Amino acid sequence: MPDLSKEQLIELITREVLKTLGCPEDDGPADRAGLPLALCIGPADQLPRGVRSQYRLASMDDYQGDIQPFEKVFITAITQTQLADIALGRDSQPVTCALSNALLYGKEIFLYDSALAHRKLAGRGSRGFYQLLEGYVRTLQSFGVKLVQGTTVIDKYQKTAAPGADLPSGVITEVVALELCRKGEGDIILRKGTVLTPSAKDVFLHQNRNVTYL
Repeated sequence: MPDLSKEQLIELITREVLKTLGCPEDDGPADRAGLPLALCIGPADQLPRGVRSQYRLASMDDYQGDIQPFEKVFITAITQTQLADIALGRDSQPVTCALSNALLYGKEIFLYDSALAHRKLAGRGSRGFYQLLEGYVRTLQSFGVKLVQGTTVIDKYQKTAAPGADLPSGVITEVVALELCRKGEGDIILRKGTVLTPSAKDVFLHQNRNVTYL
C-alpha cells in the first residue's frame, strides 16, 4: 500500500465510515447548475456533506463584489482581525466587505464553531482576551449570524483517533462547566481522567448534557 498523506488517509477513513453508516457515495461531478449558489469563506471541504450536496459553493476568489446572487454564506475559517472588523462594521478587506454586504442584504450567514480558532484555546490564556473575542461572536449573532455547533465526520474521526491537548482536562468546576455549556450543544467531550466537581455535575445534569471521555 503506497504512503498516504494525512488528508488522503482521512478521506479514505471517512469513506469507510460513511459506508458503514449506510450513507451513499458521492455520484461524482453531476450537473449542479440548478442548485442555489452559496458563498463559502474558508475551505469548502470543512462543510458538512449535506450542505455541500445542496449548494453550488463559490469561494472568495469567485466573489466579484456583488452578494445578491448568493442565497447563503457559510464561514469555515475566519481570522481574529476579520471577526473584529465585521463586529465593528469595517469592510476594508474582501471578506469583511462580502459579509457586510450579506448582512445589509439580509442573506443568511452561518458561522461554524470550528472556524473560531480561539475557542480551541479556551481556559489556557488570558480570560479577558478570550471574552473580548467571544463578545465579537455574540455581536455577530445579534446581527443575525447563525453560529453552527457540530462537526463533520472527519472532525469526529480526528477527535476520536487523536484527541488533542485542547480537550478539557484536570478539574472541571461549576464555572468551567457553565462555560463549556455556553460553547455549543451536544455531548461535552473531556479527556480521560478529568474530574468533575459535584456542582459541575449538577450543571451538566440541569443542562441535559452528556459527558464523553476520550
